Amino acid sequence: MGHAGPQDDAQAAFEQFFPAFTFNNGAAMSALFAPDAQFYGTSSRELVTQAAGVRAYFDSALKPRGTSVKATLLTSTAKVLADNVVAIAGTWQIEREVEGKSSVNGPLRISVVMQRRGERWLIAQFHNSPRPAAP
Repeated sequence: MGHAGPQDDAQAAFEQFFPAFTFNNGAAMSALFAPDAQFYGTSSRELVTQAAGVRAYFDSALKPRGTSVKATLLTSTAKVLADNVVAIAGTWQIEREVEGKSSVNGPLRISVVMQRRGERWLIAQFHNSPRPAAP
């Protein structure tokens, strides 16, 4: 990365999250985060601020192993805040198949702040939450 400009580079780095989720790859997902990232997962009760906490969250969220999972980005918009900082917000969904039964979780709301550190774009802030039902 580093050729298209901050917005495109940050979005490309962020979009790696979804295949990593689909492939149940907690290590790859955790590697997308800055070591000091602020993290609120969908079911986080408290703010996570350590890399070990982010990894533990995904290791738990990706279970049970053997479950078919597909994570899909539905919408995304980005705003360049500085040459090395981009805010991204959007929606995504998780499709699971367990014992032949399908379920869809979403759309979920997601917002991240991507920060370029050295040559890599990393997630410095992450928030995910269910989208409220229409009134």
